[in-house]
Amino acid sequence: MAFSVRMKPLDVPIYEPGKPIAEIRERYGLDAVIKLASNENPYGPSPKVQEALLARLSADPELWLRYPDGAARELKRALSLRWGHPAEGIAVGAGADELIQLIALRFLADGDEAVMGELSFPMYPIATRIAGGVPIPVPMGPEGRLDLPAMLRAIGPRTRIVWLANPNNPTGTVFDRERWAAFLAEVPETVLVVLDEAYAEYVSDPNYPDGPAAVRRHPNVVVLRTFSKAYGLAGFRIGYALAAPEVVRELERVRKPFNTSAVAQLAATLALEDEAHVAFVREANRKARAALRQALEARGFRPYPSETNFLYLPHDDGRGLATRLEAAGVIVRPVPGGIRVSVGTEAENARLLAALDALEGRRR
Repeated sequence: MAFSVRMKPLDVPIYEPGKPIAEIRERYGLDAVIKLASNENPYGPSPKVQEALLARLSADPELWLRYPDGAARELKRALSLRWGHPAEGIAVGAGADELIQLIALRFLADGDEAVMGELSFPMYPIATRIAGGVPIPVPMGPEGRLDLPAMLRAIGPRTRIVWLANPNNPTGTVFDRERWAAFLAEVPETVLVVLDEAYAEYVSDPNYPDGPAAVRRHPNVVVLRTFSKAYGLAGFRIGYALAAPEVVRELERVRKPFNTSAVAQLAATLALEDEAHVAFVREANRKARAALRQALEARGFRPYPSETNFLYLPHDDGRGLATRLEAAGVIVRPVPGGIRVSVGTEAENARLLAALDALEGRRR
């Protein structure tokens, strides 16, 4: 290219989100397309939140014409009450993605290392490399589980961050309290442990660790949460971090002003008032996931255990299978070693299964 860039060439892949419905409609000339690629909540946000938000937008022109509260004070107060955590220990971002980027930018220097699962959220190595750091991928354990003892062994003198997704994306697996406690007992206090709990609201495993409680006991632990999944607010792009106040102060140094909109802050604050809707989503997803798993197993797939709103399906040609499903109007996510399928509504899951059956019929 004719122009120059500030930094040396980056060995950073461009993140590929799930393809939008409009793109697949246009590409294949389809009328009916469903998206099971991005782990969105098919039940949507709370109806109470929708009603209250629309009422506020209609009644309060200040929400339209004023800049948002750059400190997100109202949302932080609500989160502080929700978790019993000081507001000065809460950071708000445009989804957990932005917070991952801020953490990497502030806590990694050139050549510093960040340990992560080999098959985990792709933003971890991307954010690490953008900050000048070196990703240290650790092979996964059985059924796509994070191998915490192996991750401990991978920590070296230049390790600054360990990225842990629990539940893990894209495999859907979790580690339990015992493994988490053993990890915390061994990890150096100089290493920042980022516990990404984007899918925590879906978990029903009674042995799931209490991440926010760990923040109170360990100042090097940061917990990430999002309103994009179980709360059904993916379009608003808002998430948060629970951390020690001194960690949040460092994130504030690199956070953009007004990084979350007034409407997103309000929607998230309202969503915290209707935990009954989250409970409904969790139970509906649990039932739909079990039914989808059973149907996929009957078709020869072997989904990994999942505590999330998606299933990881090992497959020899995941990208090819995803492309064939796209042509049938079903968008799924190709991932290393297979595909990731979001759990949809009953009708959407039936559409996926019908498309798989049609593909199998053509193979015969």
